[in-house]
Amino acid sequence: MFEKVNYIELSGDSYPLKCDILVLEKIQEEYKNLTEFENNLTGFVPERDKDGEIVKNEEGYMIGSYGIPDAKTLRKALAWMVQEGMEIESGQADITEIELARKVDMSPVELGRVLKNEFSKCFARKNGETTPRETEETQK
Repeated sequence: MFEKVNYIELSGDSYPLKCDILVLEKIQEEYKNLTEFENNLTGFVPERDKDGEIVKNEEGYMIGSYGIPDAKTLRKALAWMVQEGMEIESGQADITEIELARKVDMSPVELGRVLKNEFSKCFARKNGETTPRETEETQK
């Protein structure tokens, strides 16, 4: 069954919000790179060396700074996640990307944080229990 759907409040109205494999597929089709999408959501700009390569610290994490999230990315991510939440709840997504964008009443940074948190949930383990097949394979 479906995992719990979260909600986002926009201009006094509550909308279901869900990032799942279907939304990830749309993200990959549009952005090709999940890291680029995530950076656009948060406004993160990676530092680059003189050759244009991304600079990483000793642990392998990108070094950079935060600015304003990309408005187009915010608009698309909001629409995809709300429409998916609506599909899960009622079987239909009866709001457009433009209608949702016009209801946004929070800063781009705040909206980016909400959407980034939902996006991050796609990568969290959903089932902490080992399946019988995994148990058999690990015992061989």
